[in-house]
Amino acid sequence: MKNYLLSIFIIFSFNVQGDSESNKASIDEMYKNFQNGSLDSFINHYVDLMDEDFTRWNGRYVGLGFTINQDDMTVISAERSPAIDHFKPGDKFITVNGIKAEPGVDNLPFKGAVGGVVDVTLERGGEIINVSMKRAVQTQTSSKDNMVAGFTNWSEEGWSNRPKMKTINPLIAEDNEVWGSFEMLWTNAEGREISMWTVERFVFNDKGLLTLHADLSEDLFVAEQNGYSLSLE
Repeated sequence: MKNYLLSIFIIFSFNVQGDSESNKASIDEMYKNFQNGSLDSFINHYVDLMDEDFTRWNGRYVGLGFTINQDDMTVISAERSPAIDHFKPGDKFITVNGIKAEPGVDNLPFKGAVGGVVDVTLERGGEIINVSMKRAVQTQTSSKDNMVAGFTNWSEEGWSNRPKMKTINPLIAEDNEVWGSFEMLWTNAEGREISMWTVERFVFNDKGLLTLHADLSEDLFVAEQNGYSLSLE
């Protein structure tokens, strides 16, 4: 019996090790496609790795829980509270906390302190509507369908100007997880070199497909390099 259990343990260990190495190879190929591959090769490999229940975790922020079209200052979607109870796709912003919402403006106070009040005047179907909400913690996630739809907006020009991976640490694989970390480098509109470290976590299922992709990045450091700083509301 002892020898039988030992054999089962050895077989299981080899299978886990094999899966870990296979998972690591999948992410290694993704990184290589990002560095040196074409737009199609990167997207196709990434999407092929996603299982149907895949989730992309994109971090957290404090805000209202909606997406905006900066070109015409309209609501694209409202999926989280409190925005989901007040906004509808196509709503056009007029003012936010008294600040005029003009196309391209990126400093409207949708984000800020948790619990902070945001007073919005918007236009919906020719009617002017006033709503008041309190900011809340928002978790940004995307499904496989969301990701595939988002990829349709990627362009060859944008791909050719993508940030470069300056430094890549060796991938770490254990059981069904793979961890990666790398430094990105790009040049901003003013010609300044900007860098950012990112740590990524990939979770695979027994089929060798991704169920989760999450990352943490130096967003505040990027803002500071571009001349922005935190301020007290």
